[in-house]
Amino acid sequence: FSAFTLSQAGMVVRWWRRREPGWQRSIVFNGIGAVATLLVLVVVAVTKFADGAWMVVVLLPAVVLVFRAIHAHYTEAAVELAAETPIDPDEISHQVIVPIATLNQVALQTLAYARSIARGDDDVVSAVHVTDDPDGAETLRLQWEEWQCGVELTIVESPYRSLVGPLLAYIDAMHAQYPHKTLTVVLPEMVPAHWWEQVLHNQTALRLKAALLFRPGIVVADVPYHLRRRPQHPPLAIEHGAAEPSPQRPTEEAAVRREPRRPRVVRQAGGRPSPRH
Repeated sequence: FSAFTLSQAGMVVRWWRRREPGWQRSIVFNGIGAVATLLVLVVVAVTKFADGAWMVVVLLPAVVLVFRAIHAHYTEAAVELAAETPIDPDEISHQVIVPIATLNQVALQTLAYARSIARGDDDVVSAVHVTDDPDGAETLRLQWEEWQCGVELTIVESPYRSLVGPLLAYIDAMHAQYPHKTLTVVLPEMVPAHWWEQVLHNQTALRLKAALLFRPGIVVADVPYHLRRRPQHPPLAIEHGAAEPSPQRPTEEAAVRREPRRPRVVRQAGGRPSPRH
């Protein structure tokens, strides 16, 4: 009877809004039907409430209210939707921040990407390192000075071994210092060879991304570095006096599986070094 009541009431509202020919007679019939089914609905709900009628009386209005709240949220979001960063490419000025742990292959790859998107005269790229180890920080500083990439390195001391808190504080300070720039945080992320190894990596990056998600005007980009396992082959036994096997040209598959070597700094003629692998 609840369905009958809703359908009859809906027809009454329809006739009242459209006022089509013959609507006066139809609205009377549908109105009488809505009142009659409503009375039956009330009687059944009262007499059969404990036998299951409570589901219709309580749950149905609750579901309707939830759906109306969801609809109101989508309507409000569509009205308030506005761009938090410039929509004209010529108006975007980059402030790129790269958190690094050490100057390894992953960091070099991430810094190269960050420098590639910040090519304007007003664009700024900076690296930040949070540590509680003064000796490790000094080692990284010396490596950075030897590399001479032109990117400013900021070392943040964290005596309580906290990483996300000091990083967020530094990012907020840079965002407040350059409010007219589009701040992009480029995060290096290692992708293990097996899915179960994921829990051993990128926990800080995940927490940092989750925290930056609720900071408007900040763009977060991931630079993945895929780890590949090289197959372990036992050494070949060579008999005494036998000729050693001639070196073969590595196949394309072997070249893909080969682990990258550590980067070394090669100084160019212009005085600006570039990492070589």
